[in-house]
Amino acid sequence: QILLNQLPYHHNIELKYGYEVTPLNFNAISTQDHPDGSSSSEPAVHVRVSKCSEDIAGTSSTVRIQPSSDQSDDLCDPYNSYVVSTKLLIAADGTSRTIANAMEKDDQQKLKTTTNPLKRLSLSSQAFHVKRYKDDNQRIYKTVPLKLPSASPDWRADLNYSARSKTGRVVFDALPADRNGNYCGVLLLKKEDPMAQPNSNPQELRQLFEEYLPQFSSLLDEETIQQIAKKPPSYLPAFRYAGPRLHQGPRTVILGDCAHTVKPYFGLGANSALEDVSVLGRAISKTDDLTSAVKTFSDERSGEARALVRLSRELDRPGFVGFLTFILPLILDAIFSKLAP
Repeated sequence: QILLNQLPYHHNIELKYGYEVTPLNFNAISTQDHPDGSSSSEPAVHVRVSKCSEDIAGTSSTVRIQPSSDQSDDLCDPYNSYVVSTKLLIAADGTSRTIANAMEKDDQQKLKTTTNPLKRLSLSSQAFHVKRYKDDNQRIYKTVPLKLPSASPDWRADLNYSARSKTGRVVFDALPADRNGNYCGVLLLKKEDPMAQPNSNPQELRQLFEEYLPQFSSLLDEETIQQIAKKPPSYLPAFRYAGPRLHQGPRTVILGDCAHTVKPYFGLGANSALEDVSVLGRAISKTDDLTSAVKTFSDERSGEARALVRLSRELDRPGFVGFLTFILPLILDAIFSKLAP
């Protein structure tokens, strides 16, 4: 809210928490009456805004992340809702993909109601869809609060810390939470690991830290270890991307995680979302035609979304599969580029 108030157009923005936006018509028309008695019309999007229960309207700390099912949340009440018309709908609803799912369903409905074979073929090749990969290297995570010793020369409070075990069992990353040495650590484990379960054994968790992460074990007291062992795991999102375009109708675009979802430990999720925002802003600033700006953004970013997710997924593939699909092609490319540059 503080950052929002610093924007020159902050008075045009209203923050609402605990609501779900559901598109009703991607190809609506908005008519505006003018003081001189004339009227004008332009493309618009009609959406229903539904109030959700307090279970999901609260802060992020009250929401336990589960594996995404790409389904709408039943806790949002369509009877406690209202319909609005907007000239531009920008969907940045993350892995919940409410808008992307509606776009996919909209194109599926068009295919069902089209009887002309040639038109069906054309619609099928251009139909919007979300490519959903099965996660063959699923990991869960538990958050680990850390406090760096202020008097120690061995620890700097302005760095990110990361560690990986040789066996691949443990991945640990810690990022600064403030400038006072408080850190938020993330312990990544395979789903079937005993320490990945809720109410795991605190002594065994301590042994895991001593064996794989001894430099961090000394920073955790027994109470913190017990809290980590007790807490349920959270799940990383699966790899997914939307395509072959990132828009629906003339005035709806998707960006960020709902357009391209990667696992956060590659450092690509937030950066690519910011790049989406930059590209969309640039497209809008270069023209007075929002419809043209929407298409420009979609044309520029749709291929990037697909490439980002496919590359990140190949990096994440386990063992020999990852070697065959990512490392080996790089080696062969390097060899043949020297033989036939």
